[in-house]
Amino acid sequence: MNRETTKIDLPPQGIIGKRNPHTPLWIWLVLVVFSLVIGTGAGLYVGLRSSNRGVSEQPSAIEAENHEVLKKLESAKQAVAAGNWIEARRIFKEVEEVDPDHLVVLASLPLIDRRLEEARGSFEVVTEPAGAKIELDGLETRTSPHTFVGIPYGKYALRISQEGFESVTEIVEVASEDLMVIPAIKLKKSSGGIVVVSEPKGAEFKLLRLVENKQQELVEVGQTPVLIGNLDPGEYRVLMAIDGWPEYAETVRVMNDRNTSVSAVFVKGGLNLVSDPIGAEVWVQSKGETMTRAGLTPLSLPDLPVGSINLELRYKDWAPIRRSVNVSDGISQNLDFAWERSLVTFRSDPSGAEVWMSGSRLGNERELTPFKLELPHGEYEFVARHNKLGSTGLIHVVDTIERTDEVNFQFDYGSIKLSSEPAGATVISSGAPIGTTPLTLPVVPPGIYTYEFRRDQYRGSVVSGTLESGGVLDFNARLKYDPSPSKTRDYTNMVGQEMIWVGELEGWVASYETTQAQFEQISGNNPSYFTSPNHPVDSVTWYEAVKYCEALSHEEKIRGKLPEGYRYRLPTDLEWGKYVGRQELDGAISSLFDRKKSTAPVGSLASNEHGLYDVRGNVWEWVEDWYSQTIVNRVTREGATPSHDWVGTERKVLRGGAWNRSSQYDLSVANRMAARPGAKDRYDVGFRVVLIKD
Repeated sequence: MNRETTKIDLPPQGIIGKRNPHTPLWIWLVLVVFSLVIGTGAGLYVGLRSSNRGVSEQPSAIEAENHEVLKKLESAKQAVAAGNWIEARRIFKEVEEVDPDHLVVLASLPLIDRRLEEARGSFEVVTEPAGAKIELDGLETRTSPHTFVGIPYGKYALRISQEGFESVTEIVEVASEDLMVIPAIKLKKSSGGIVVVSEPKGAEFKLLRLVENKQQELVEVGQTPVLIGNLDPGEYRVLMAIDGWPEYAETVRVMNDRNTSVSAVFVKGGLNLVSDPIGAEVWVQSKGETMTRAGLTPLSLPDLPVGSINLELRYKDWAPIRRSVNVSDGISQNLDFAWERSLVTFRSDPSGAEVWMSGSRLGNERELTPFKLELPHGEYEFVARHNKLGSTGLIHVVDTIERTDEVNFQFDYGSIKLSSEPAGATVISSGAPIGTTPLTLPVVPPGIYTYEFRRDQYRGSVVSGTLESGGVLDFNARLKYDPSPSKTRDYTNMVGQEMIWVGELEGWVASYETTQAQFEQISGNNPSYFTSPNHPVDSVTWYEAVKYCEALSHEEKIRGKLPEGYRYRLPTDLEWGKYVGRQELDGAISSLFDRKKSTAPVGSLASNEHGLYDVRGNVWEWVEDWYSQTIVNRVTREGATPSHDWVGTERKVLRGGAWNRSSQYDLSVANRMAARPGAKDRYDVGFRVVLIKD
């Protein structure tokens, strides 16, 4: 799915294809269309009453907005009628962003979400040739042709592989209950190649294919050097010649996924050296001298001293080839060197591991298992590294007799399945959400695991267990329904902060900006520039403010004082805009009327209608939002001037102005300041907490 929708994970292996009974499609269509008709009528009625009651200062803007909403609702209605539930949900989300309380959205979205939760699709995969292995997101493996049924809506990766053919990855999106027939996937044969080189360059060559009856078919002609690729496996004969020299001929075998080297030297005198593969370092040692590097193959050494010399050819970190040769005066010898090697396939369970040898990463320093690599005969020590499972090593002897070999790494891992009754609970691990139930974690290292389940209007549940290697942990939490906590009543929390109930938010807002004494009580330090216990904490980063909220929530939860399902956090930009109320500048600590030299004690001036102090002035207040295009649109709608340059610069929004601000623009309710979340030494920045239900 795209980023705006919730990803629906694939059910565990063995469950695909089994569908629970669900509401017939025609009932969903009737319900959603009915909610659209009723909701649209109610929305028009409310809109007409609002416009008749005095929303006259900007009639054109309101009419334009209502017209746009009605257009979107009509588009949503058409999408529902066509059975395109994903498109309908996207349009409703756009309407919700403009008008969160729109009756049509409130009526229709839950129905569509329920419909999408039940929806399943199917698709057919056919390959040419048939019999290819199909891996569905690493969770299910089948052989083509195959029809996958009972698949939740979403995007899935199909990895298709077959011996002798190149692997293919296809992305399939399930967005309809109709059977989707994927066009036949044609697999491309894997092939090999021949590298033809000569010394000197420019030799004429012919490449002939040898067939069973020994007839020769001409494949290609040209001049060296050249790489001839996309050759079918089999035997080939390479002929090379330069005027005035005897023709050079060599028969080679081409194999899948490999390049074979053929080289010739047309020079008189000394030694003419060729190797397979080419590019090997040649080291020479004459009697009584040290070994020195002479060059790379193919190589001609015409001026060697007569007598016995030692040759050593080195290639990568392979075992070197050593040979002693007698050099005769006036005689040019042709020497061939070849490393017997095997095409090694590296695999791991699970796949996706890096492979290292002698401190170097194999596979072009980017490939993950499975992949292939040529290696000569010998004993090697390999280490495989998986980003979730750590490292595992083994010693393997590469056998070149069969020309192919496999190295298999086995990691210790298991899988965890998490489900809840009812489904849709958020799963929390180590304080961070990892998905919603039902949820399968297919690759998990052995160990002890604890998960917390949270769902709106239900009591949280914690499960724990030990995962053994190769095992499966299956957690199923039964969540107990818990009605909303007592509302409309203010209370004082553990740091002495009075929390004011704001009905529009369905939660509590701190009456004051967080003081230095409160911050130090929870965080153990005071970053403020203007130090005074009853002044707002300043010079605090966004991260420190978030950490304070998390710590305060934790402490009150331990003491049993935190309302069930609620937590402390920073307000969102929209929430701040709701509880600022009718706070005027004459009730704000600012430099608008007289220049201030520092912050002031919290609550020095009158509160707003909610009972909140210093909502404007004293210090800028962090909110949760990034400064995005959505913020720019809000600032524009509210009549202020946005800062387009801040969009995409990773800045968090600040609201309310500060003690050192002296312009009406800076202190405007519609104005947003922004700063990087790690910004320090901002002695005009603090924060206020809210207690809102998760």
